[in-house]
Amino acid sequence: MAYPAQVIQITDIDVDSVEKDPSFATAYAFYLQLSEAPNEAWKLAFSEEWKAIIAARKLQLDVVGDRLRCIVSEGDDLRRVLQFAREFVERINERVPHYCAQLEERERREEAYRREVEERKEQIRARLRAIAQEMKTRQAA
Repeated sequence: MAYPAQVIQITDIDVDSVEKDPSFATAYAFYLQLSEAPNEAWKLAFSEEWKAIIAARKLQLDVVGDRLRCIVSEGDDLRRVLQFAREFVERINERVPHYCAQLEERERREEAYRREVEERKEQIRARLRAIAQEMKTRQAA
């Protein structure tokens, strides 16, 4: 399966989506609308790149369908949060081709392994058929 190098954009701020988040006492969440629901490669890139950064640990971003969920503290500079989210999405768009290649390679390895397993199963079946035939020949004699 080919994984297209998807380009995602933040298209809107869902101002009505603000909700209390249980992460910490002053945590609130809101959603940013994405141009489309990210594919597996884009979500993998997002997840791996998010794990790699430490500067924004107070901020939390998660992909939820075709939206980005932002968890912030009530006193956070929301302009900076939104700018960070935009820059992070752009970073993911730049990195996603690398993750597409990773997923394609993983899929190739898995398919090669499945073929190898099927070949070995067929070899065992052939050996069992031969033994079963021998047993039938002996029983007939």
